[in-house]
Amino acid sequence: MTNRPNGVVAGEHTADDGLYGPDSVTWKVMASPALVVAGHAAAMVQMLLPPVMYVIDQSSSVRLRPEQRAQRTGDYTVTISYGDVAAAERAGEHLRALHATRSAVDPTTGQRYQADDPDLLVWVHNALTWMLLRAFRTYGPELTESEENQFVVEQREVAARLVGCDLDLVTDTVSGLDEYMDSMTPRLAMSTPAIWFRDMMVPSGFALEPGAAIRKTVAHAAVLLMGDEHQALYGFRLNRVQRFTTVATTRALFAAGNSKTPVASAIPQIREYVDAHAFGARRVKVVDPG
Repeated sequence: MTNRPNGVVAGEHTADDGLYGPDSVTWKVMASPALVVAGHAAAMVQMLLPPVMYVIDQSSSVRLRPEQRAQRTGDYTVTISYGDVAAAERAGEHLRALHATRSAVDPTTGQRYQADDPDLLVWVHNALTWMLLRAFRTYGPELTESEENQFVVEQREVAARLVGCDLDLVTDTVSGLDEYMDSMTPRLAMSTPAIWFRDMMVPSGFALEPGAAIRKTVAHAAVLLMGDEHQALYGFRLNRVQRFTTVATTRALFAAGNSKTPVASAIPQIREYVDAHAFGARRVKVVDPG
């Protein structure tokens, strides 16, 4: 017996339970609302390593089409998490091929960086895994110490491998992950394009529309997940009242979402989405006969 949620059926890109499966910690947590905040925060922390920011700024569509870029990242994440083995492997192959063609130049030194540089891949992977754990601790679902370590192992064995990381450089423990993130702090900096990225991710001013207010709350919730050194580099200063209000509001939003669609019920819906939007899958063009 497994913890397979009811209603999980086989589809075009979900013919089996994939590389993680229903007994994994990954299946338990990656359908939770906290993933949205974690992804937001992880992206900001990742961009504090200047070479990563240069690659994203110079060789991606993030400036012209930020929402589309975020959507593709989300599609990749749900495909490798909840798609079948073939879909997950294909998504990884497609992403590695994209990275192989992406590069950037340091505007000060002229040094060239490749998107598939092993050092950069490990940083991006570890920063995301680290931020996911921080999001689950703050906003749920709550994990035991054993589950947290198992999650790190699962992300190493699947996500890190699929993106092309040298697995010898990727830790498989929570303590090792914390040590790695601490060791990278001296290399982090606020580059010029990171200023633009910060302003896009966490817009200033008042949000009057309900949708804009929710987006701003999520952005502030993401800021709170970052380490103190990351917040300081970006120039974020949230007072105690702002921190309390942001956490409380975000938890309330997520609780409302979970009561409407529990994680176990969300997984079949996500797999249906993967069937229609699997990252790296060939799209069949529909020709209007008229």
